[in-house]
Amino acid sequence: MRQSARRAPPSEVGFAGRFRLWLAPGMRVKRYIAMAVLGGIIMSVAVVASAIWLLADARNQLSGPIERILVTEAWSRVGGFASVAIVLAGATMLTRSVVQLNRSLLSHWMPHPKEAAVLLHRRLQLSRGPRVVAVGGGTGLSNLLRGLRESTSNVTAVVAVSDDGGSSGRLREAFDMPAPGDLSDCLAAMSDQEVEVSRLMEFRFERGKELEGHTFGNLLITTLSEVEGDIAKASRVLNRLLNLSGAVWPVTPAPVSLVARKEDGRVVTGETSIRESEGSVADLSVLPDGVPAVPEVLVALKSADLIVLGPGSLYSSVLPSLLVDEVRQVINETSAPVVYVCNIMTEAGETDRFDAFDHVQAIHRHVGRFPDLVLVNRTPLDSARLAAYELEDAEEVKVSVDRFNEHGVQLAYADLLGPGRFAQHDSERLATTLIELAEASRSGVAIA
Repeated sequence: MRQSARRAPPSEVGFAGRFRLWLAPGMRVKRYIAMAVLGGIIMSVAVVASAIWLLADARNQLSGPIERILVTEAWSRVGGFASVAIVLAGATMLTRSVVQLNRSLLSHWMPHPKEAAVLLHRRLQLSRGPRVVAVGGGTGLSNLLRGLRESTSNVTAVVAVSDDGGSSGRLREAFDMPAPGDLSDCLAAMSDQEVEVSRLMEFRFERGKELEGHTFGNLLITTLSEVEGDIAKASRVLNRLLNLSGAVWPVTPAPVSLVARKEDGRVVTGETSIRESEGSVADLSVLPDGVPAVPEVLVALKSADLIVLGPGSLYSSVLPSLLVDEVRQVINETSAPVVYVCNIMTEAGETDRFDAFDHVQAIHRHVGRFPDLVLVNRTPLDSARLAAYELEDAEEVKVSVDRFNEHGVQLAYADLLGPGRFAQHDSERLATTLIELAEASRSGVAIA
């Protein structure tokens, strides 16, 4: 798979590069320059015609000097070059005038109007990207979004809102609302000002009796939910406010809780309790039944070129969104390819001893269909990471090719392991692979 090139920040693009971008295809600047040139020619012809009409019989006084120049030996030698030079000089002046006019107009809205060409060109390029819907939550989804937003702005994140621990759990209990935590992380990951927005959204209060332990992002979403009426309306405001390269939506505006039946038959309620309870999950459901989906989620799913499930915790991030009835129905009816990004490691309390097909089989059992393609990491894990995860009762997810072949589920391997001490997917590599699949789907090429 090809690797995406690093995009140069707008401040690193020189004058020549910015000038070239103004004239790049799709910027809709060349057509207006051509109109300005045509208008200038028409105006010049009109001025000459007016002068001839005004001079009447004395018009030879205007044409005579011009004719004498045109028949000189010097003009015959360099006249063509001089004409081209004058045309180029005029075109350059005209183009620079248009650029400066744009800067002058944009200076009222942008702090660095010189970067307008770079930013506008990037927006136009990203707007032509494939439509990708990513379903999940937690670190896995926000990590994926950071990669996807570099290739397309037609990304929709569908976020699970069933978390009941930490700051999210306290706010859920106090305001009877869906969990805002994963939503906050994804909003920060999708913002064009990610560094600044992340610092703000992830800031955790360490003092103040009522505020201690809460993040600013969670409080912001809660405040907007109270002002607007629910978390879906609050998300509409935040999608506009944070200048996202795509959209981030909670799967449902209703507060939901997870109910899991463990392999030994025990029934456990609540996401935190499910994780802390030993043993893998056999079945999962949400309470209450029949909660509505956010309308924008259904629209995005129906128009997607590619639907991505994961990466992330199978039972606490991926499946909760798919258990909303309207979402499950669209997933079963869609003609868009559905790709599952398999976790690299198992998770204690959720997928103990699961291999890759066990993950896929759980999706089929709860949703009613297999993914069209399952994406698996093939980069070997180092011993240090394996040892660290062993202390958490987690192990590398194995792949049994025969089980996939038996059920006709397509497998794809890629080098997806990211750097660092955790066994997480590399956001750029994963996004590049998924964008290629989405572009193939948009072109009508089967991916499985």
